[in-house]
Amino acid sequence: MSTAMAGLAGPVLRETAVSMGLAGLLPSPEGSTRVTPRRVRLALVLVALNVADVLLTRAVLDRGGVELNPLMRGLMAGLAAPLGLKFAVAALAGLLLLACPPRSKLAEPAVLTLVGVYTAIVMWNASLLGWLAVTGN
Repeated sequence: MSTAMAGLAGPVLRETAVSMGLAGLLPSPEGSTRVTPRRVRLALVLVALNVADVLLTRAVLDRGGVELNPLMRGLMAGLAAPLGLKFAVAALAGLLLLACPPRSKLAEPAVLTLVGVYTAIVMWNASLLGWLAVTGN
């Protein structure tokens, strides 16, 4: 890429991001950005926990367990639908976190709460799976 084209890439990228409402995700001229390593980790952990929830729930159901979430009960007959739904919802929450202003007093605590809830769910599912294995189911 020529130097002239490289010089145009920054403004074009910024203009595109502004038009899409994503300008805060790009570094400002001063170098600050909304996307911190901590927020990226939180977003990735939230997605990973949701995927683990579906996989562990499916394993428990395969051993005779029952889905307690009425919203997911109908989807858990297969694997693709719940994985797709949970991945999409968790990814959307992660993207919203990344798009929030750095000084937001709500964004990180809200996602940390979700991470805590899904950690508890994954631990519960894992313990159920262990109990079913010990009892021979």
